[in-house]
Amino acid sequence: IVSQNSSASGSSSQSRLSDPVLKCYHNEVAPLRVARHNGSRLGMKFYACAYWPKATCGFFSWVDDANLIQDMQFQILDKDTTIADLKNKVKILKEGNENLKELMAEVGIECNERRLMMECEADDKRKTYALLLS
Repeated sequence: IVSQNSSASGSSSQSRLSDPVLKCYHNEVAPLRVARHNGSRLGMKFYACAYWPKATCGFFSWVDDANLIQDMQFQILDKDTTIADLKNKVKILKEGNENLKELMAEVGIECNERRLMMECEADDKRKTYALLLS
């Protein structure tokens, strides 16, 4: 007899990493199962067709613990690489944000200077008109 191993009921010694996701030839997730028959493979884990035992596409793969550990190590390395890439992107975005803040401050100062110049020019024009009209 073979039963499906529930991934939700893990032991405390089990890693937080999820089992690798394999798909059967129906392109469905092949569940992790445990051999329950008496014999040399009792308790061994395997992946089989998602529709087993009602239907099967022939997909079957024993879990090799050494390969499973290697796969988990690869997943950790992949996640660490992703984290490092994201941290680098955050750093670049923060630097860009600081540059934009500095640019906005410069633009603000320039806008204030131009506004003051325009006000002075407008004031000068008013004075000129006032002199001409007087």
